[in-house]
Amino acid sequence: MVGVYFETLFGINLTQVLLAFTRISGFIFTAPLFQSKNISPPLKVCFAFGLALIIAPFITAELDLMKFNFAMSCVSLLVELLVGLIIGFVANLMFAGLQLAGYYFDLTLGFGMVNIFDPTSGSEMPLFGQFNNILALLVFLAINGHHLLLRALIESYQVIPPGKFLLQAGAVQLIVQVFIKMFLLGFQVGMPLLGSIFLVDAALGIIAKLLPQLNVFVIGFPIKIALGLLILIAFLPLYLMMVETVFGNSGETYRSLRLLMRQMH
Repeated sequence: MVGVYFETLFGINLTQVLLAFTRISGFIFTAPLFQSKNISPPLKVCFAFGLALIIAPFITAELDLMKFNFAMSCVSLLVELLVGLIIGFVANLMFAGLQLAGYYFDLTLGFGMVNIFDPTSGSEMPLFGQFNNILALLVFLAINGHHLLLRALIESYQVIPPGKFLLQAGAVQLIVQVFIKMFLLGFQVGMPLLGSIFLVDAALGIIAKLLPQLNVFVIGFPIKIALGLLILIAFLPLYLMMVETVFGNSGETYRSLRLLMRQMH
């Protein structure tokens, strides 16, 4: 009876809405930007439900939860929730790579013990990790990366129809590859600063040998911090280009999501 009333009220099947709502909820829980704790849970639920009402008419599923018993319905919805969680988690790994680059910055410049509270994730984060995260989010929004994530989510209903989820070995391998790319991205972003500070350390070591009376340990920290900030400013345009490449229309994030979805049905 509930399904009949719902279909009469909204003009769409209740099963379609539930399948859309659970996958979207899992996606919002782990996807970059959408998972932010600055967004209140009621607003996330309203957004997920509104998006589900838009997507539901285009879902062609062989499942009919109204004909299932309670246990089968819960299992079907949990599977849809898992699909959304995986899609959002893989998309968020690239942001983790940029935060890892910030951790490299902190260790190199002597800020390794400085952590600040990140309100978006509810946890502590290194100083430059927070800087990289905020900058990446701004670029992400500027190039409409959130639109690409929603596009990938909508395409997932065509690639992985409800009830057709199957986590193949290729999907696990692809997730491992994305993990590897996360560390590689962090190293690529941090390499200019790491290499430059390494040369500064080498120069300070030579000075310490030539002038033993000079306390290099004391003067080394302000020198490395000043040079590190100058190098960071100089390479900032290159950093923005790398972020745009990662989250762009044909970037690594969107391409990895499409390959992953092909391996999950």
